Amino acid sequence: MKSLEFRIRKLHVNTDADKRLQKKQPSRVYVNEEALIELTGTRDGGRAVCIERVSPDERPVRREATLWKAPEKLDKSVTQMYDAFRDACSYKLGEQVRITSLGGPLPDADEVIIEQAPGPDGSAPDPLAPEDIPGWEFVLAGRLSQMEHVYAGLVFKNLFARGPERSFVVATVNGRKTGNARYLDHKTTVRLATTAPSYNSQPDALPARRLEVTGIRGLDAQVRQLNQILSCFDARTPFRKKPAYRGIVIHGGHGTGKTMLLNSIASTGWGTVFRIQYKDKLSEIQEVFQRARLQQPSIVLIDQLERLIDKDRSNRAAVILALCEALDTLAADAAAKGELPKVVVVATCLDYTTDVPEDLKEPRRLTSEIYLSLPDVDGRREILASLGLDVAPDQEEDLLRHLSERTHAYNGKDLCRLVDEADLIARIRHASETKPPLPETATNHSATSPLSEGDANPDAETAPSPAPSPAPTPAPAPAPVYHLPSDYHEALRLVRPSAMHDINLKPPPIRWDDIGGQETVKVSLRRAVRLSLEPPETLARYFDRPPKGFLLYGPPGCSKTMAAQAMATESGLNFFAVKGAELLNMYVGESERAVRRLFQRAREVSPSMIFFDEIDSIASQRSGFGHSSSPSSPSSSSGRAGGGSHGGVNVLTTLLNEMDGFEALHGVVVLAATNRPQALDPALLRPGRFDELIYVSPPDRAARRAIFAKVAARRLMHPDVDVDRLALETEGYSGAEIKGICAAAGVAAYDRAAEGGEPAIMMADLERAIRNQKRQITPDMLRGFEEWEKQFRKF
Repeated sequence: MKSLEFRIRKLHVNTDADKRLQKKQPSRVYVNEEALIELTGTRDGGRAVCIERVSPDERPVRREATLWKAPEKLDKSVTQMYDAFRDACSYKLGEQVRITSLGGPLPDADEVIIEQAPGPDGSAPDPLAPEDIPGWEFVLAGRLSQMEHVYAGLVFKNLFARGPERSFVVATVNGRKTGNARYLDHKTTVRLATTAPSYNSQPDALPARRLEVTGIRGLDAQVRQLNQILSCFDARTPFRKKPAYRGIVIHGGHGTGKTMLLNSIASTGWGTVFRIQYKDKLSEIQEVFQRARLQQPSIVLIDQLERLIDKDRSNRAAVILALCEALDTLAADAAAKGELPKVVVVATCLDYTTDVPEDLKEPRRLTSEIYLSLPDVDGRREILASLGLDVAPDQEEDLLRHLSERTHAYNGKDLCRLVDEADLIARIRHASETKPPLPETATNHSATSPLSEGDANPDAETAPSPAPSPAPTPAPAPAPVYHLPSDYHEALRLVRPSAMHDINLKPPPIRWDDIGGQETVKVSLRRAVRLSLEPPETLARYFDRPPKGFLLYGPPGCSKTMAAQAMATESGLNFFAVKGAELLNMYVGESERAVRRLFQRAREVSPSMIFFDEIDSIASQRSGFGHSSSPSSPSSSSGRAGGGSHGGVNVLTTLLNEMDGFEALHGVVVLAATNRPQALDPALLRPGRFDELIYVSPPDRAARRAIFAKVAARRLMHPDVDVDRLALETEGYSGAEIKGICAAAGVAAYDRAAEGGEPAIMMADLERAIRNQKRQITPDMLRGFEEWEKQFRKF
């Protein structure tokens, strides 16, 4: 938006045409043609502009007007305006003003608020009687109907309707004390304020409407924090120290209410609302901030900030710089005037830490953050209650309690979907229950049809007419039909929380019984689940820092991953599974961001479990620790993929930082598995990270027998199969290798059956498969685990 400075010169109104124009469009401001084109880009008049006093010795006054080509020859540095408008703005002849184009035509006036003007001596007028207000509003609307433009500060003197003469002044146009708009008769609302007049005594005072968000259930703490910050823009109390400007960022996962809060801020009516969309051009973003600064009070809303400054945007750096400069300008205004400018900037994003660039986090920029977590059980109950469960009154409380307790990980949108789904289920059920029966087909028309009777009776024409039937009684209105609690229970089964759609992996339905042996491992993991579900006050009786991290280590193929899957299946925890190598993203910074988001999501949807498979790929030792593995250890070819590269070190550091604060959290378990514990960085094994190290050994004889017995129960086995002998012959094999033996024997039996032979799996098939299966677990490997266990095992 272009700005030019001018000196005010007297505008002479001589002809009748000039006087009529002055009456209809009193907020006209005139400049010469060259200045008009430079400011608005066109010779056509009527564009909206903002005028503000330049003199540093005078109180700044800002007003809006329309710009036109002067009817007389003017110098480019001179402007003219009608006396009444100039007096309303408190501008003097010869005073310097700055005119800035607002980039468009004059808006329509939706609402005009009018107050009584004080007396000539500044005294307060007599208050109006309530019964007189409608009459005065009618009179004032009649005066305004003779005008085309209405501006804040417009004065109506010595009007008479009832009682003494009174004078009035337009306080706000469209909620702004600087406003100017097109008056539309019978469409623009004219309202007479009943409070004491404030316009002339404080021309730039805050509007009557409060900048406060109300009426949002389920976000009490966040709304309270937001209103505390917003109250600073409403504050009138002077402080010795000049205030520091700060923008606001509302962040949180999808569906947590970020956009709803933005819309609630916009609906306060506190000021003009400007929205920046993620597709806006750089020039449009800059123009929004300039207009917001000129049309105070104003609100600038930026939804999905992360999309506005997406890394794929070619001018991303320029957009970030424009945002920084706009916020710096508002901060400079606060420092110069000693009060916050009446411009509130609120943005939303998914994650303040990762989505907001460091430049925008500098002081006096976007420094106030409000995090919207997923609602807890009380918040979910509040949201569900606000949505209205259409059940019988005596069932509502129990249903609210049931649903709020069983919808962890659901956000506000999910709960709305749940209620909508239940409504659909109820309507379909009701329609099927009340479907009208098909009409019965008459079988004896002669007996039931009056026409048949008449045809059969020769005296039918002389027969007396039947008595007229009484008028039908109108059917009573149907009684309201309530939904059933079962409708909501069914909807709960169908509607899954969206927080679990993107990175949650549904574990295969593995049960503890599917894992042969490993009783010690099962006991430890079952205890881990109980710890995640216990109330903090119960845990405080036994632990200063309850264990939250559990490391499964041992030879490959010994059911470490299956144990994690069984733990997730049996416990019902929300399950987050990721292979360590998947986090080593090729883009710098993406891996660390993935780790942070993984932990954040798990915290939001607790009780939950994070399972890192092959954790050694991202958590191997950093250089400089001096911890080397023996040649025979499982880490002898250890990769430095996780710890050796710069990106791997960053991922490891992020993981350590996330787990450091983990003991303060409740309801989240971190489980990891590795075949190479010697490769892990020792920092992961310190208290507060992986507190419990669980050795998953090769299956013993009883466990091997259990594996063979389970396979035999599911497959076609010959009576000669001896599971005890098989368990004895597979000493030293892992569980995965035993399953491989059974699979190979099954292939042999299938091929034999295809040729017409014995279809069942025979003992000979299994023994042949054992001879062909090479053991992967070596004595040296087991000794390596024993040596590492002596050094790091904690109990």
